[in-house]
Amino acid sequence: MKLKYAMLGLMAVFYAVLCSCTAPIDISTRDGDSVIAIYGCLTDENKHQYVRITGSSPYFDDKENRNVADANVRVKDSDGNEYAMEYGQKGYYISPVRFAARPGVTYRLTVEVDFNGDGKMEIYEAETTIPPPLALDSVDVRPLTIMGYRHFSLNIYAQDPPDADNYYLFKFFINDSISNDKISKYILTDDGFFKGEYLNGINIYYFEDITDAKVVEKNKDNDEAYMVFPGDKIRLQTMNIEKGYFWFINQCMSEMRGENPMFGGPPSNITTNITNGAVGYFTGYCIHEIRTEVP
Repeated sequence: MKLKYAMLGLMAVFYAVLCSCTAPIDISTRDGDSVIAIYGCLTDENKHQYVRITGSSPYFDDKENRNVADANVRVKDSDGNEYAMEYGQKGYYISPVRFAARPGVTYRLTVEVDFNGDGKMEIYEAETTIPPPLALDSVDVRPLTIMGYRHFSLNIYAQDPPDADNYYLFKFFINDSISNDKISKYILTDDGFFKGEYLNGINIYYFEDITDAKVVEKNKDNDEAYMVFPGDKIRLQTMNIEKGYFWFINQCMSEMRGENPMFGGPPSNITTNITNGAVGYFTGYCIHEIRTEVP
């Protein structure tokens, strides 16, 4: 079932999976033996890029995924540049030099490792092409009242490119300390409702007004509510992501929440672009960042 996570005008924004850029997640819906899990995300930031490799745990197993430390990991781009990733810790393989992923360039990941311990190297591969960035003209936060409760609406202003289907990911940071920087709390939308149009103050999120006692009481047990004060600094990141990664995140959200806890079937396997039976995802995108303040 197709999911959309943004609507024009007043809309409900959906939350729903882990750590900074790639937000790798320790989730496997396979209840058999451990399988290799590969997560990687290249960005246009000039930095040491990384890939993480672990052994997945069964879906209902609470054990921490084991780190894979003996793989050969390479990233090669369509311009002929190649980066041999070096092992750091906790399953992370880091590029020895800084580089920035470039829009329109295709990057191919190759992982060689004897994961199952049979003495033979297995090869896992994936490919991603970096989409062009969505450059925001501006962003603002406006107070509003809905059914007697005070909120703040986070709104963006930007031109949606008309010549392609686009899929957007939004992350925000409040005073550089509180954020939705986990896949379970990402904000997602495709441009199906506004293809090629100018986004003139489109709402993408509602913050809760902490100065409203009724709002505080209503959300006292809600861990997903983000409370803000007037004067708080908001930093918004916008990413134009690949369609495959968009649906990967959607499926992760569905698995974590349960598509239908009463009538749904057993968990399904989440789509991956990694070959040879691995789970996870290899992707890349540009990050456009802009700041505003709660009035």
